[in-house]
Amino acid sequence: MRVVVADTSPLRYLLQIDQIELLPRLFEKILIPSVVCDELKHPSAPEVVRNWMNLRPGWLEVSVASAGE
Repeated sequence: MRVVVADTSPLRYLLQIDQIELLPRLFEKILIPSVVCDELKHPSAPEVVRNWMNLRPGWLEVSVASAGE
């Protein structure tokens, strides 16, 4: 299984250039840490990014790390 853990910038810019659908074509599972989720939903993020995160697709999984990780 091809898995990727994504950071804020690639997601943000793929959304802004309307190419976010490249990710599920290249990877079977896309994970983001909860802190990345928070950054993408932050009021300073572009509107397109915030809107996408509020209705995020099923292929995007938010990973919540437990204390000490």
